[in-house]
Parts: sequence; C-alpha cells; structure tokens
Amino acid sequence: DEGSPSSGSSAVAAMVGLGLGMVLYMFLMIYGAMVMQSVIEEKSSRVLEVVVSSVRPFELMMGKIFGVASVAVVQVLIWAVLVCGAGAAVMPHVLPDGAMEAAAALQQGGGAATAAAGDFDPETLGAIALATDVGYLGMLFGYLLLFVVGGYLLYSAMFAAVGSAVDNAQDAAQLQTPIMIPIILAVIVEMSVLNDPNSPLAFWFSLIPFTSPVVMMARIPYGIPTWEIVLSLVLLYGSFVGMVWFAAKIYRVGIFMYGKKPSLKELFKW
Repeated sequence: DEGSPSSGSSAVAAMVGLGLGMVLYMFLMIYGAMVMQSVIEEKSSRVLEVVVSSVRPFELMMGKIFGVASVAVVQVLIWAVLVCGAGAAVMPHVLPDGAMEAAAALQQGGGAATAAAGDFDPETLGAIALATDVGYLGMLFGYLLLFVVGGYLLYSAMFAAVGSAVDNAQDAAQLQTPIMIPIILAVIVEMSVLNDPNSPLAFWFSLIPFTSPVVMMARIPYGIPTWEIVLSLVLLYGSFVGMVWFAAKIYRVGIFMYGKKPSLKELFKW
C-alpha cells in the first residue's frame, strides 16, 4: 500500500516482515507442540480413556485445539496493546525535536517530505513513522492474529494426531518430521521474500496453506494487494477444515493404541 509507513523504506519493510515471519514460526512450533505434548501426557496416564466416556474423541480433540488457541490469541492481543500503546504514548517523548513532524511529512510524501526531513536519515524516519502509526500497527496485528490462528489450527490438528498415535515424546520425533518440513521450508522461503516480495516463489508459497502463515506475514509490510491476503486466508482456513477431518480419524483410533509406534503407512490406513 502506497500510504503505509514502510512503503517508502525497503529496509523497514524487510525488518518488519522478517520479524513477523519469525513470530509466526515461533507460534506454530510452540503451540502446536504444546497440543501434542498434552495429548501424549493424557494418553500415557490413561486419562483419555475416562474422558472419552463422556465426550466424543472429535469433540475432545477440538476442545484441546481451541483451548490452546485462546492462549495464543490472548498473547497476540497483549502484544498489540503494548506495542500500539508504546508507539502512541512513549515515542513522541523520547525522539529528538522535529523527528515526529519529519516522519509525518515523509509518510505523506511529496516536496514537504524532502524539506521536513532535514538532517534525519530517511530509513530512521520510516521506522519512526511505522512505530507511531497506531492504525498501521493495528492492521499488522490484525493480520498477524488471523494467520496465527489459521496456521495454529492447521498444524495443531496434525500435532494432535501425532500425539494420539504414540506413547511418549521420543516416539513422536519420527512422525513429527513431515509436519516440521513445511514450517522449515517456509522460513527458508521467507529469506527470499526480503529480496523480492513479489517473485513467483514468494507468491505461491504465500498461498500454499502449509507455508502461507510465515511467508505471507513476511510479504504484508511491502504493501501487497489485499486480494492475495484474502485468498491466502480462505485457503488456510479451508485447509484446516479438511485437515481436522483427517486428524480426527487418526485421533479416534490412536488414543486407544498402546505399546506400538505406528508407521506413516499405518496412520494413512487409520
């Protein structure tokens, strides 16, 4: 978007994009693994055998997924309030005289920007404009929340299925590998986004649901078309619905299996 604070500074866009992408990577790994570990612990202690006498396995799996999701949502909202609040209230008091006015002029563009910039570095002014624009920060955190929730829902369903199929964390390592590969691949592609956010590689990986949360969040600060973001979100949440259907079938069988680590072939049979 032309009016975004980072549109005039590729360095600022790169920094913000990289940071947002890594945040998504962290969320997918931490909260997905949290769901898997919770399932393994309940299965090993035979708690699940008691619980499924009152609720269906599908309801139990979805309750666990959405329960952890609420923790992730609260954490993102807390970050949003702290960052937006600091940008609006603190930054104007700690910056040099004239920096805020120069940043505002730079954001509006035109001849006024050149005149107001004075001795300030354009990259620095771009960062100041971004850090103090509550509307823009709110937009970024809104997208972050949507992709955190969508990516988490997709991956947590797979992590829950893996957790139900094994008895301990050591056995889960082998089955985790197919889940980890797309996340790691997304981080690798994210680095190429910093060089060219509109390349075919960046475009397609920001639409593929298994990599889109990380890659798309790295592209958003560059001002990409809104339709790409909407399409990415539709594909992401649609894939979650399909993945839940598959994961629920594995979960329903796996929570009653003990003493044997199933192969990937057996999981497909389930």
